[in-house]
Amino acid sequence: MDKKVQSIQWLKGLDSLRFILALVVLLSHIFTHPDFQLVPNTEISSIIYTFIRLISNGTAAVIGFFILSGFIIHYTSKLQVTQLKKFYARRFIRILGPLAVVFLLGYRFGHPEKGVVWSLLCELIFYALYPFTQKIKLNWNSKLLISFLGSLIAIYFFAYHDILAMVNQSANHYHGYYWQAGPLYTWIIGLPCWLFGVKIAEDIHSDNQTSFKVVYLYRISVLICSVLLHFLKEEYFVSYILSMNFFAILSYYWLKNEIIYSKYNKTMRFMEQLGKSSYSLYIFHPLIILLIHKLIQINNLTSMLMVITAIILSYIFYLLIEKPFHHFARFIGNKFNQ
Repeated sequence: MDKKVQSIQWLKGLDSLRFILALVVLLSHIFTHPDFQLVPNTEISSIIYTFIRLISNGTAAVIGFFILSGFIIHYTSKLQVTQLKKFYARRFIRILGPLAVVFLLGYRFGHPEKGVVWSLLCELIFYALYPFTQKIKLNWNSKLLISFLGSLIAIYFFAYHDILAMVNQSANHYHGYYWQAGPLYTWIIGLPCWLFGVKIAEDIHSDNQTSFKVVYLYRISVLICSVLLHFLKEEYFVSYILSMNFFAILSYYWLKNEIIYSKYNKTMRFMEQLGKSSYSLYIFHPLIILLIHKLIQINNLTSMLMVITAIILSYIFYLLIEKPFHHFARFIGNKFNQ
């Protein structure tokens, strides 16, 4: 592959976005940990804790990951999916290799990584289906609409009790979470979110530049909406499985404007570098939290230490484990190509 082709395969700003989303997931797992304590338990510390807990909507961040994943696959691979062995080898090795190492490391600790595996199973299914969705003779807007309708039908089937809980404002059989359809069917719920990313990739070259003001307004809107959905889930039984696909519509416009803005403006090199380890941070942080918790109490005073430690250890994991698997995936992919 020549340098010209390689140069268009990655857009600046994507790694920064992925790091922010992974960080939100990390914060959500720390500040919603069942053993989290407030020290001291004062009114001010309670307000700060509540604020961070509300803005750390891990499920909303996963929806953002789905959209970015769809964008990255379609932007980088839409001309290569005819080489199925190469495509599958590169995508599956990159995900399953590091995850297998985390699985082995977490074996003696009850597999804390299982809390994030549901979204990775969705990603693998999206990758598996992508070459075949390309062959469907419909435009991507039609495919997105069909997937959205299919998702609504699946939500009605799998989350009927959550619908009743919302209508009756009752906690009876209320689940509340996005992945309640289970590992085999949640991908049906999340497919529209992933296709929103594909749609961004389809339109990215035809859209005009955007301003920082527009991007900033979308950032604020997404933050406020994620907080509102968190509040509605906790207080008014509006389950994430009912709300998050509609949140994906707003996230689509936010991420689309972020990507376009980053094409023409400088990005923070530090964030871009940390973002390269975002997948490692995503899969490795549950084990890190568990091990640190064996040494210290999880509270508002130690939370920042846990965040920094998780970021550092995940970056080391990226250098030692994930990055070599990237090279290995390219090697195997090129072998298939030959």
